[in-house]
Formats: sequence, C-alpha cells, structure tokens
Amino acid sequence: MTNGLKTKILILKVGALGDVLRTTPVLRVLQGRVTWVTSEKAAPLLAGNPFIDRLYCKEHYPDSLFEDRFDLVVNLEDDLSSATLASKIKTNSLIGAYVRDGRVVYTDSASEWFDMSLISRFGKKKADKLKMNNDRTYQDFLFSMVGSRFHGEEYLLDVPLQKLPISGLVGLEVRAGDVWPMKRWNKFEALAERLKDAGYKVKSFQQRDQLRDYVDDINECEYIVCGDTLAMHLGLALRKKVVAIFACTSPHEICDYRRMIKIVSPLWKEYFYRRDFDPAPAEAVSVESVFDAVTAISSL
Repeated sequence: MTNGLKTKILILKVGALGDVLRTTPVLRVLQGRVTWVTSEKAAPLLAGNPFIDRLYCKEHYPDSLFEDRFDLVVNLEDDLSSATLASKIKTNSLIGAYVRDGRVVYTDSASEWFDMSLISRFGKKKADKLKMNNDRTYQDFLFSMVGSRFHGEEYLLDVPLQKLPISGLVGLEVRAGDVWPMKRWNKFEALAERLKDAGYKVKSFQQRDQLRDYVDDINECEYIVCGDTLAMHLGLALRKKVVAIFACTSPHEICDYRRMIKIVSPLWKEYFYRRDFDPAPAEAVSVESVFDAVTAISSL
C-alpha cells in the first residue's frame, strides 16, 4: 500500500488465538489506518496494539462498519460467516475469502495460502498434500498477499505485564486444545525431573480466567517448552527461547525467529492434521531430544 496514512484497511482474522497473534507482523508493512475484526477471546491480544486504529469483535460489531468504504479488505478466515461479512464490506480491493454464488471462494492474490485450506479449489486431498510439502512460513504467504516480502518482522503484542522474567525458569505447557488432541505430549513430567536435575527451575502453566494473566505467566519464563499451541506464539512474541514439539502439524509454517528449536515427530506426516487421537506421533518424541533442545537453545 502506498497511499499514506489516509489509506483505510480492514483485516478480518478471528481465530485461533495463536493464528491471530502470528498475523500481527503484517501490521508493520501496511501503510494506513487499520480496522481489525476479531473474536472476543482474541481481542485482549490486540487491544493495546498501536498499529490498530479500531478493533471490533465479530460477535458484536457496529452497523457503521458497513457504512465505511475501505481501500483494502483482507479476510484470512475460510468459514462462511467471515466470508459473508467480508463480502458485505464496501471496498476498493479484496484479498482472501469471500462468497460467490453461495460458495466460499478466494481471490487469486491469496490462492497460494487458501489452495492448502479447507476451501481449496483442488479439494481436501490435494490441499493436504500441498500443505504437507509446503516449506514457506505463514508470514511469507501473508506478506505476499499484500504485495510485500517477509523479512523477519516481529509479532506485535502490547499486553500490560506485571511479572518480571526469572532467569533459568522453564515454562511447560502440557495442554493442547481439543481440536488437535494429538498435539499433546505425554512426557512432560519426566522432562521436568530431567530439567530440575540439571539445575533449571520449572513451572507448569495453569488455566487462567484472564488471557492477560496467561501472557504474564509466559513472560515470567526464560524458556518455553510446548506443542504447536498459543504458548508457542506468545513465547515468540515475548522474545522467549522456545522449544516446540510438532506431532501432527506443519513445522514449516512457523517462523522460528532464530530463537526457537522445533522438535518434529518422525511420524508427523503419517498423522498430518488428523483431529482424532492416537498417542503414537507424540510418543515418538523422546524426553532426551527435548531436554537437549532446551540446553542447546540456551546459546541462541
């Protein structure tokens, strides 16, 4: 975008929370006043962002949203309701998913990303194959959509923090969402003992009523060990050293920012993006490999 600060841009990115957060780097290259529509759950991750002029929740956006005309609308969601919303917004240019003849489709400018999605024009089987063989990061695709190039631009997260980081503290996120149960690794207890024996301090994250408190818990740690989860994205956003275990999702889509080590299950392709549960891909990741990664990342 080249029209300066008068350019009006709308981003529609609702969830999951980690996906919302990993979208924020694009704000560093968009020139204009940005309106962002997200979910109520994700809103605390964006509420203090100085690059966002207006923040609306998809659950209760104002009618005035349809009165504005935007120079650019970027819809990064592939569900019908989001695509319908994007289609109703007045805009000079649309990137991403929209509704045509009652079906969710996507623009050519976003085809490299959405060709790998649930709404792929090629169907799910080929989409999954494209996604499995992909070696580009999400940010690379995203920046390309808006006519830019990704050069390692950082996440943007402006949440008030209370806790000071503790040197040598390793935060363990043993949980994963119900959507991807195979992300759960069942050897965190053994890892914790191994880390304590080596002189590290260890804490396991607990459920928090407020998202900002969970962000604060992440910030308290020097190291984060987790799956491909929100904790990973928060750790990257807060410039922590992260060890992430990939059991069934693509490790290539995640930019490591030179402060993350990825531990990839040797079975990840066999269980690629399956939403049922089988302990095999996570169990194939050894305690020793994760421990070695924690010690190795200390020098990054």
